[in-house]
Amino acid sequence: MKKIRIAAILCALLLFLTLPMGAAGYTLPESTTIHAASAILVSLAGNAEGDVVLYDKEADTVHAPGSMMRYMVLAYALHRVEEKGLDIDTATGTYTKEMFNTYVAGTGVNTANMAYGETWTLRDLLQVAFMQSASDAVVVLAYAIDGGVAPFIQGMNTLAAEIGCRYSHFANLTGLDSLSQYTTARDMYRIVRYAQQFSLFEDLAVNYQVTVRPVSGGSQRTIVSTNSMLQPSSSYRYSPLVHSRTGLSEHEGRTCASVARDSGYEYLVVVMGCPEENAEGQKNLHYRDTMALFRWGFNNFEYKTVLGNSEILASLPVRLSLDTDWINLVPKQEIATVVEGNLELNQIVKEITLKADVEAGVDAPIEKGTVLGKVELIVNTDQKIGEVELVAAETINRSWLLYAWSQVSGFFTSPWFFLGIGLLVLLIIGYAILNVVHNRRRRRDRLQRVKPNR
Repeated sequence: MKKIRIAAILCALLLFLTLPMGAAGYTLPESTTIHAASAILVSLAGNAEGDVVLYDKEADTVHAPGSMMRYMVLAYALHRVEEKGLDIDTATGTYTKEMFNTYVAGTGVNTANMAYGETWTLRDLLQVAFMQSASDAVVVLAYAIDGGVAPFIQGMNTLAAEIGCRYSHFANLTGLDSLSQYTTARDMYRIVRYAQQFSLFEDLAVNYQVTVRPVSGGSQRTIVSTNSMLQPSSSYRYSPLVHSRTGLSEHEGRTCASVARDSGYEYLVVVMGCPEENAEGQKNLHYRDTMALFRWGFNNFEYKTVLGNSEILASLPVRLSLDTDWINLVPKQEIATVVEGNLELNQIVKEITLKADVEAGVDAPIEKGTVLGKVELIVNTDQKIGEVELVAAETINRSWLLYAWSQVSGFFTSPWFFLGIGLLVLLIIGYAILNVVHNRRRRRDRLQRVKPNR
């Protein structure tokens, strides 16, 4: 358990440090309208460090997630499966009347029509709990993994905090509105990104339909996703979609979190607070917004090397060397990232920051690769597309003659030298005063000895 917690914390730190938290992203073209109150579009790289926020609309504003929070259910469940070493094809959970009476009855949430005493494998529970708003399956899942709903929810909140979710809290597994159940578009990105690290994730989440085969009780059945972007016959079908989960809040509208992949590119979109329809009467705005952002991403961005690792970006004066008076600074590594396809490299502004103690120059010896500053790459005035450390381009040796002279000359200009001179002057003055006093005393004593008696 300790190893998994440490891994979660490291993942959170990586996400927190690399995701541009306040980044405004690029500006959408006038032809693209987003109806959602909050949204985020992220280009996903091989790891979180390379992710790029391309669009951000109130992404840190809290909203009710609806059933979209099943991403958090799946993320935490996989975390516990790995932590406990469970085999999802042999471990099981059984539906009981008590579960129905306590967590399902009266909620109005859809179910998978599980019968009392019906037993499913964890694989079936995980798949159905994610792809459908099946309140019975998700409750059985919580009992199978943590022995109850309350500890499962508590575990979700603990994990959410560990992976860097700053404005999220969960109160139930159904997705029903609650004042204490909320999240943000950016936190949902964190949750999905965390879930994707598990090898089982895509096997469980990437499904349009699932055939459930109960271990005991009940009968085999096929459960189909209600997400129209996954349905082959739907007008909202989006073929690059990898996995997606929608949600409905009675008070805040519809939500949707999705990942799409095409031609070597992968994007994540989260939209929250989508109204039921727009001014033109169009419905399913959560689907429309999601697909609009995906299409904008796929059609307008590409992966480019925007900074080479041999480009000289700055130079610093060098002291104590006879070989050179300057050292060049180059990027520690090249920066390659997703940017607008029509971006020219000369449009990128390089903002260089040197370390405070080297701005006036550096003393030899200097090893190649020594970090002396950093460079940030900016486009569109304030859009940061990358950052890398600046390092010494070569090794520069020290001249021992110059070093010895600097030590000597440095001593004569150091505070200690002047302090020593001051003490010496004080000693000389003290000695002079003592000498005068002593001489006066000797003269007085001598005069007293030769004074005639009367």
